[in-house]
Amino acid sequence: MNLIKIFCFFLFIPLFFTSCSPTSLQLLSEKEDNFKTRGGYDSYLALEYLQFSRNLATVKDKKNSRYFAEKGLAVSRGEDVVPENPIKWNADPGQIETMVMMQKRLEMALMAPHMKFYLPIQLAHLTYLYDCWISRESKAVFRADELAQCRVRFSKLLDEVEHYIDDLRKDKHSKIEIKEPEFERFEILFDLNNVKFNDKANKDLVSFLKYLLTLRGDYHLLLVGNADRVGKELYNQSLALNRAEVVKNYLIKNGVEKDLIEIRSVGEDFPDIITKDDTQQQSNRTVGIYVLKGLGSFSSIPLPLIENYVYREEVKKARAERGLKN
Repeated sequence: MNLIKIFCFFLFIPLFFTSCSPTSLQLLSEKEDNFKTRGGYDSYLALEYLQFSRNLATVKDKKNSRYFAEKGLAVSRGEDVVPENPIKWNADPGQIETMVMMQKRLEMALMAPHMKFYLPIQLAHLTYLYDCWISRESKAVFRADELAQCRVRFSKLLDEVEHYIDDLRKDKHSKIEIKEPEFERFEILFDLNNVKFNDKANKDLVSFLKYLLTLRGDYHLLLVGNADRVGKELYNQSLALNRAEVVKNYLIKNGVEKDLIEIRSVGEDFPDIITKDDTQQQSNRTVGIYVLKGLGSFSSIPLPLIENYVYREEVKKARAERGLKN
């Protein structure tokens, strides 16, 4: 009897410590605030893997949730991680050639000089989208665009990043100088599935018009429409554009010259707060108003650079509020 008790005791001990040890997802979650404060490509990529791991855990895919949490931890330790291998994930043979080609294009973008500094958020998201495509949407059933969300978004963002890189390389004999644009940003919030101004939006627009009166010299405005992840992607793209048009018409009626206003729509692709599909988030239902001071134009400034600049300014502000050095 005593031998049986001793055997059970030693059998129980490793099970006890295994159940009490934190999971990879928990360890990665503990670093979340540090990633957001520190910034940089590695931090943003670790945040992408953290969110991916959480989403996989939500749908009870524990194995892959743990896998991508461990990949996020490797990134946080400064280790080199590589894009996922489609063969490892038993991808549809009909897509292997395309996947390998896209992987090479991704690697070229990641290796482009200074791109991880200029576009850390975009390149981190691009890396995640490729891994999402390979690990979750690599089967034949996902060939349709409406099903293969990661693949479609990866392709669109990769085209935009490559276009930005090509622009930097156009004149190889000239010194490439990246000058941060000087602009202010304002935000108009919208209700769910709505393009009408609520009370807060009306007050914010009045305040913005008063601000324009204080400016001396020339300026240009860029209106960027956004939507949250409730509804289909194409619908949100159209909704975001309509919101930008509504703000543009309001400004024109209140004395702003039409030629000074440019509009763009990013739909649900550049959220202030990353959420799951069909999640309502008012801070993502906006029209961002960018005011470029001077004689310049927004047409020469890629939208990823604008979004990245704003994000970095917010990080600097948050660090200053916490008493941290920038």
